[in-house]
Order: sequence, then structure tokens, then C-alpha cells
Amino acid sequence: MNKQQAYNEFWSRFGVFAFEENSVPTDDVIEQLIKSGPIKNKFPYITYQVIIDDLDHSVFPISQIWDKNTSWERADLLSNQISEYIQNTKTIRLDNGRMFITKGTPFAQHMSEQGDSTIKRIVLNLGVEFFTEY
Repeated sequence: MNKQQAYNEFWSRFGVFAFEENSVPTDDVIEQLIKSGPIKNKFPYITYQVIIDDLDHSVFPISQIWDKNTSWERADLLSNQISEYIQNTKTIRLDNGRMFITKGTPFAQHMSEQGDSTIKRIVLNLGVEFFTEY
């Protein structure tokens, strides 16, 4: 698995849609994915940055949990699930090394969306190091 695939594998393990932030599909495509896949709802979903570097150069990608709800509960539960996974997972295996993910500071921050109080967004800050040959 290459570095980009490792990001995708990491974010896809939480039971919700996860998209690289610059490739979120249209609502029509998401509806087709819901009909054909194991995910039942559009919300919550995760968007994530893919930032790549080499040995001894940490990167700090930002990811976001998006939910449409009157409560923060569902988004917070997902944030806590991600936090626990990071704490309990040492590294992710790559073809030529490993990817190490840590929680940034602050790890999670609630953000409001002007114009729609039902959109709940949590920004997640991470640290990532690649122990690879390139």
C-alpha cells in the first residue's frame, strides 16, 4: 500500500463515508453509493487532506467530520472513536515502511456554519510521519 492508500484506509475504517477533501462527490453520486454500499447515510462523513513527505519530516494534515443534526452527539462520538483508534494504533503498514499518526493540539474543535445551524463540523488536527525509503 502506498502513502495515499494508507490515508484512505485509515479514514475509511470508521463506518462512514470518507473523501479526500478535494474530491467529495456530488449528492447524486453519494446517493448511488448509499444504494450500492454498506454506508446507509450521507451524514456524518469525513473529509481529509493527503499530505506526503519523507523520513524525518512530519506533516500536519487537517481532517473534518461533517454532520447534519441538531446535536453534536453523533459527530462527537465519531471524533472520540477516531481519537481512541489513534491512541491504540502504533503504525499503519506501507509497502516500503510505516505511517505513524498522532493527535495534534488541539485534536478536535467544534466549528459552526453560518446560515445552517444543523451543520456540525469538527476539525481534527493530526501529525503524520512516514518511515519509508522515499
